[in-house]
Amino acid sequence: MKRYLIVKLAAIGDVIMAMPMVDLIKKEEPDSEITWICGKSTQSLLKHLPIDHLFAIDEIKLLTGSRMEKIQVVLDVWKKIAGKTFDVIAMGHADKRYQILTIFTKSHDKRSFSHKIGFTWPVPGRHHTDEYARLVASHMPIEPIQSYHMAAIPDDETIKKIIGSKSHPIITLAPGGAKNLLADDACRRWPISHYVQLAILLVKAGYTVILSGTLGDKWILPYFDSIPVIDLVGKTSLQQLLYLFDQSDVVVTHDSGPMHLAGMTKCKIIALFGPTNPWEKVPRREGVQFFWEPEKYSCSPCYDGKTYAHCNKNSCLEGIEAERILKEIQKMVQEEES
Repeated sequence: MKRYLIVKLAAIGDVIMAMPMVDLIKKEEPDSEITWICGKSTQSLLKHLPIDHLFAIDEIKLLTGSRMEKIQVVLDVWKKIAGKTFDVIAMGHADKRYQILTIFTKSHDKRSFSHKIGFTWPVPGRHHTDEYARLVASHMPIEPIQSYHMAAIPDDETIKKIIGSKSHPIITLAPGGAKNLLADDACRRWPISHYVQLAILLVKAGYTVILSGTLGDKWILPYFDSIPVIDLVGKTSLQQLLYLFDQSDVVVTHDSGPMHLAGMTKCKIIALFGPTNPWEKVPRREGVQFFWEPEKYSCSPCYDGKTYAHCNKNSCLEGIEAERILKEIQKMVQEEES
């Protein structure tokens, strides 16, 4: 029996792209034993996978807490895995500081991403799901690995009541996101003014418009004050958000955690890209349409895997008009109804 240890804490989108690692391991080594060290924010997603031992730690304290809080989290991890031996340790982080978590864990085969040239790092233009798979696979499959899909998402009575009879197509907008504990990548967001314009056009066209997001996305709400949308920002759990996306006809968002969550469901997705390459991240399944126009901008993409180029205007996303997105939504809804 082969024993694997995966260390991948956050962010949500990265964890979702890493999830197919588990199925790949089980396909190659059916009798293998998998241990995953994750963050509390993604525990509810990973519990659906065939993971033998799932240890969730407080990533907020680990990354932004006081010195003593960070030490305590590391000690908690050591209590669980220190002294144990694994055939493969797959570190899904390039930052060397994460390696302290496994410093007392034994393995002859420790694999990790690195920012150093010549070491494993996602190849530009290649989907990150395939790149995570490289950390655990003895050989890569010929066919690209599909994004993780949740076959069954439990009903949620609270969201059911909010949605009502679904007499009109439901379009869910996720204007926030693109933010984690260590960085706020505002340049990845489609301009909020464009989301507002799209919401106005959708309401006029007779669609039900829902705003989704976390408590940290409350900043978007004043922009929609005068528009009759349903506000669910900061009002849903992760499981409720999955159910909302699953019940939506179309979800519109940019390169963010919500895009990957929507990718786990059956809804149609419109994903908006500018500084990052969609071929590296967009959910791999049917019903996903992305807008990206690098041919118009010499600076797109500008993300090198670690940082973004300095940008004062974010032209690559500003150039995607709300009217174009409305037309694509109408097309998707008509195809679904026909």
